[in-house]
Amino acid sequence: MLGKTTLIFFTLILLYLPLASQEQAIDTTLALAPITVKATRYETKDTKSSFSLTKVSKNLIQRGQAQLAVNESLNTVPGLFALNANNFAQDLRISIRGFGARAAFGIRGVKILVDGIPESTPDGQAQVDNLSIGVLDNIEVIRGASSSLYGNASGGVISFQTENPTEEGIIEGRFMRGSYDLQQYQLKTGKRKGNFSYLLHGVHVKTDGYRENSGMKNTILNGKFGFHFKEKDQLQLLVNYGNSPQADDPGGINLDQVQSNRRSARDRNLLFKGGEEVEQIRLGAIYDKQLGERSQLQAKAYHTYRDFANRLPFEFGGIVELERQFTGGGISYNFDNQAAEKNAGIITAGIEIENQSDNRQRFRNLEGAKGDQTLGQQERFFNFSAYYFQDYELFRNFNASVGGRYDHIRIDATSLSNDNRLGESKFNKWNSTVGFGYKISNNAYLYLNNSTSFETPTLNELSNNPTGAEGFNEDLKPQEATSTEVGFKGIAGRKLRYEIVLFNIDVTNEILPFELEDFPGRDFFENVGSTNRKGTELSLTYNFAKGFTAYLTHTYSDFVFKEFNGFDSNVLPGIPKHSTFAAINYTHPQGVYARVQSRWISSIYTNNANSIQDAAYNLVNLNIGYIKTWEDGVEIETFVGFNNLLDKAYNDNIRINAFGGRFYEPAPSLNLYTGVAVRF
Repeated sequence: MLGKTTLIFFTLILLYLPLASQEQAIDTTLALAPITVKATRYETKDTKSSFSLTKVSKNLIQRGQAQLAVNESLNTVPGLFALNANNFAQDLRISIRGFGARAAFGIRGVKILVDGIPESTPDGQAQVDNLSIGVLDNIEVIRGASSSLYGNASGGVISFQTENPTEEGIIEGRFMRGSYDLQQYQLKTGKRKGNFSYLLHGVHVKTDGYRENSGMKNTILNGKFGFHFKEKDQLQLLVNYGNSPQADDPGGINLDQVQSNRRSARDRNLLFKGGEEVEQIRLGAIYDKQLGERSQLQAKAYHTYRDFANRLPFEFGGIVELERQFTGGGISYNFDNQAAEKNAGIITAGIEIENQSDNRQRFRNLEGAKGDQTLGQQERFFNFSAYYFQDYELFRNFNASVGGRYDHIRIDATSLSNDNRLGESKFNKWNSTVGFGYKISNNAYLYLNNSTSFETPTLNELSNNPTGAEGFNEDLKPQEATSTEVGFKGIAGRKLRYEIVLFNIDVTNEILPFELEDFPGRDFFENVGSTNRKGTELSLTYNFAKGFTAYLTHTYSDFVFKEFNGFDSNVLPGIPKHSTFAAINYTHPQGVYARVQSRWISSIYTNNANSIQDAAYNLVNLNIGYIKTWEDGVEIETFVGFNNLLDKAYNDNIRINAFGGRFYEPAPSLNLYTGVAVRF
């Protein structure tokens, strides 16, 4: 636990600073207004789009937060469900309307972007272990099928945007301590001067973790450089480096072990020293060229190198070494005529090419030591795509949007030992979106949207062959979905933002994980026929008094199998039927702020048979802080946060269909963090 001396020190600072002389007050006004979004590939207002959209602001991301996992900021997004925030070897698991729920580790089925550069690989995998939360300016989320915009594995989209440097510049240092020997150190600096701008950020974090064998060390460096040639022409260079030499995996445990010792690890994870090491570098370049008053051309190129090693809790093939190269680029054209009195609207079109190459090797795990090689293959995933989207005004107050995207995909694997072809697949996919919107008033919008999406198996899922042979699991097919939604959203009196959405999604060839007795702890995947997902999403933001803002979201998810081996009408595992989030934020003009939030999750089925449920729980978190600002630009912020304030016993992750009932990864009990940030 956090040392008493450190806690007393920061608490005294929090109590003292508000009593000091006040030089500059903080503006606490929150006038709700339409928000500009860009995740739709064109700039528009959220209240004019036929997509279900949520945007999370910088204050909700950074102020008083531990900044360890992005789920801290995404709780306000209806339809989004996150698990596994405390197992850094498996990474955060995010699903949107059920897309991504099958992920054994990392993020599947949801497209992840950082400053417009894909963090998701072409085959649909994404990890956010190299994402610096302390430099994020906002997060945009498209809640629904988006393959017409982003292609493979786009059941939803999460676009992270980092801060832009200002002419005033900034230098900031942040230090935090917390339970389980949590330590975090951050340094940030940036400035714009003339035609050049830069933003640099570094963070180092370590923790022993709540459970046995759950420690972690991670260092992340970010650089963002801008060259402004004309008023609207610019080149951005993006650099990201992440190095995690330690991310231990305590594994899933059964109910008896949970009740006996929640902090224990699975015995085989201890025996085989379960965990991973990863090093990654991502480079990106984005050039924006203004062609005229209404036209813009954008070109981008990017490359990611990831060196990954993993120790799984079994001997044969239990050590995985993966070297990944991911290169891509594209060019897009935007014509913005939204300000015109007639034929108002926008057109966006582009082409993209991506290529992923995975050098995958497996070795015997001899209680943590590398033994003989059991598999060696080179896996490749190539994707060429072209897309077109148009949003235009049919007649007064009535808009229509249409779009489509063609993806040509080629997947193959060759043996590293003799260069023999081990398998090859080709897919040609067309996805579309059609939307209609009616502007009831300036800030009230009724919309209807029908979109499709598809999701190929990832290279990792394909290479986990249940037969034990090299090559791919040839029985695994792409998952496809058709989504229809109707929504009503708007702003009332500049104090209340609201949205309610009803959706229906039909999925064919749904992909879900399972385990085999011979390989306990290793995930395999299968198509489980068709499923149907119906749901409702409600979101309210209410500025009910000066300095006070309330948030309320509720998601109802009725996700069932339609055709699957005797499990017809069973509920899809891993997703709660109900989830509710409520929070109240308070900011005083003199710098004191507080936030209390509650997240209620209904029971969750752990397997396809629906024979076992994980119990419902309510999680309450609290953070408070104080910001002291002087007229010369110096600012000091101190903060304290309490996670699981009511000390509830709940599970942070559910391992779907785990063999032997090892579904559970218990979450930490009451824990806290405290820190200080100094800004110039």
